[in-house]
Amino acid sequence: MATAQNRSSSWSNPDGLVVGFGTHKPTLEGSQLKSNVGPGGVKTGVVKFSYKDINAKSAGQVAAYVPVAAGSKIVEVKLVIDEAWAGASNTLEVGDGSDQDGFITSGVAAVANMTAGAVLAATGVYTAGATDTGAAELKYYAAADSIDVFAVSGSTDWTAGSATLVVTYI
Repeated sequence: MATAQNRSSSWSNPDGLVVGFGTHKPTLEGSQLKSNVGPGGVKTGVVKFSYKDINAKSAGQVAAYVPVAAGSKIVEVKLVIDEAWAGASNTLEVGDGSDQDGFITSGVAAVANMTAGAVLAATGVYTAGATDTGAAELKYYAAADSIDVFAVSGSTDWTAGSATLVVTYI
């Protein structure tokens, strides 16, 4: 982003340095467009984890999490697979303390689906209204909580893989 686009006045010195004068007018690009700061704005929480974090936990234990404040409504939960996962018959789940697979079920986060570059979207019970399974729902947290990645099996046979849990909330 060039200084000339963000300042009311700018020039280049003989050595090529661009100098700006006046009020800075930032432009938002890429992921910044999705993350608005301030009361009521959309926020994004991110945590990276690997197969080693999962292997270190027993079945049903939290291996990675994104905290959410009291009063938050979850807009989107997804797993972005950074490095392909490998391991015999393994799965992950993403939920919270009330429902381990409330956002991403073991059917979605199965090793066969966890290929490099894949984006696994939330399809659990928290993503649809209670009376209409086709209606989108924003899961509300009255008290502070966390969106958790759970180790489904107690085995330690994951041999590769890393991912990023991305939680977008209001």
